[in-house]
Amino acid sequence: MMYRFRVRDIISIKPNLFGEDLREAAYKQLSRKYAGLYDDELGYVIDIGNIEVDPMGKVISEDGSSNHRVVFDVYTFKPVKGEVVEGEVVGIENFGIFVRIGPIDALVHKSVLMDDVIDINKPEGYVVGRKSGRIIRKGDVVRARVLDYSPPKGYSLMKIALFMKSRGLGKVEWLEELKQVEGESGEG
Repeated sequence: MMYRFRVRDIISIKPNLFGEDLREAAYKQLSRKYAGLYDDELGYVIDIGNIEVDPMGKVISEDGSSNHRVVFDVYTFKPVKGEVVEGEVVGIENFGIFVRIGPIDALVHKSVLMDDVIDINKPEGYVVGRKSGRIIRKGDVVRARVLDYSPPKGYSLMKIALFMKSRGLGKVEWLEELKQVEGESGEG
C-alpha cells in the first residue's frame, strides 16, 4: 500500500548548496536523509514532495550551514497482510518467482503459484502448469495477495510473501480471459 504523510523537520543546508534554489537544496538534503529509510509505522520512504521551506534560516558558526524549518510530504510503501497487489515478474528461481511490487521484490513460492503442478525452467525464465499449460514469464504482470511480510532488520531487506493460488489471482492476462468467458456464458 502506498501512503503519503505530512512531516515537519529542521534541515541543515550546507554552504556548497547556498547558490541553489532553496527548495531544490532542501529536496537534496531531505532525500539524503529520508529516501530508502524504513520506519515501522510509515514503511519504506520512496520520495519527498510538496516542500515548504522557511526562508529565514539560522546559521551555525561551526560549519557555516543554514538550518531551516521545513514541512514536506513523504511518500511511503508498506504492505498490508491480505492486500491484493499487482506487479511485474522480475525473477524466476527453482523455488518460485519474484514479483516487483512498489520498491520491493516479493516472493511467490512455487507451492502457492497456481492451482496446478508446475515445472520451473529457470534458464529459459518461465514457469508452466502441467495440466493447464499456462505459462508465467519474466515481464508478465500478475495479481497476488500479500500473505505475510517481515520488516528489515539491520542490513537485511524487507521480505514479502505473496499468494496466487486463488480465484481472482494470477497472471492478469488469464484473469481478463476468464472475465470474457464468464461474460459470454452469463456466469459471474
